[in-house]
Amino acid sequence: MSLLKNAIDSIIIGLEDYQSSDDRRILSAARNIFAGILLLFKHKLCELSPPGSDEVLIKQKVLPKIDTNGTIRWIGKGKKTVDVQNIRERFESLGIIVDWNRLESINRYRNDIEHYYSNLNAQSVQQLISESFLIIRDFISEYLKKDPQELLGNEAWSILIKVNEVYEKEKLECNRAIETLKFFNDEIMMAFEKYSCSKCGSGLVMPTQKDADATEVEYECRSCGKTFSYEDLVQLAVADYFSHEVYLSYTDGGESPITNCPECGGIYLYHEHICSSCGYTATHECQICGSTIIPEELVCEPFCSHCAHMMSKDD
Repeated sequence: MSLLKNAIDSIIIGLEDYQSSDDRRILSAARNIFAGILLLFKHKLCELSPPGSDEVLIKQKVLPKIDTNGTIRWIGKGKKTVDVQNIRERFESLGIIVDWNRLESINRYRNDIEHYYSNLNAQSVQQLISESFLIIRDFISEYLKKDPQELLGNEAWSILIKVNEVYEKEKLECNRAIETLKFFNDEIMMAFEKYSCSKCGSGLVMPTQKDADATEVEYECRSCGKTFSYEDLVQLAVADYFSHEVYLSYTDGGESPITNCPECGGIYLYHEHICSSCGYTATHECQICGSTIIPEELVCEPFCSHCAHMMSKDD
């Protein structure tokens, strides 16, 4: 059985799981759809693997081999195939473009479903299917050069279309409700719009009131019913929103975009000069030496850590 057939079968089975009245099949739906996407990617790598290379581009272990004419060829070895990171690296090297942020979101959502599946219903997997639809449609059209509707079949295609339309409509309603609120900063508002529920992973979190101060309303997940206060949600949403930039600041160097607020201890948006929890604006310039106070030293404001230390010694 070919990888392409396995991929299509996995996606179709996942959609059948989604439509089942048995909520226990939600986990199977998430696993099968994500697995189907990865199999589509591996199928493309197989297509691009040179003849006689033992499908080198999908193998984790790749070894050189010298032919009888002295030419060196790279051959795949063993049964272990590439993981998501390997696929990404090889696609980028081959000029194959995938929305990796979206795929990462799908994978994270799948993990959330595996962790919380006992509390979920079929509606909870709509976001994963909606995100997957865009990846599947674009990849099949662009890189497999096939009609996605024809390849998946009319029934599966209609399910993908319907779920995507329903989810996008509900997500738009949530975002429009969030945009009626007054936030300390637009970045905080965008963090709320992109946040996925910590209980079920759904992106359908919306305020219980409109046209109000964001700090004074509660928020509810439309998929699982979990409620959040502003203080709870802002900590989760902002940390998640800036997580990639924080990671890069640790691995590649540079300033972190967030730090602890010197006023309330909440998450302070360093480049926006404002606390996401209380709205406090800290002093970013040391009042003694005039140097810029870096994020990890903002707790010492209005002084840098060196000047604050020297002052404490004088005391």
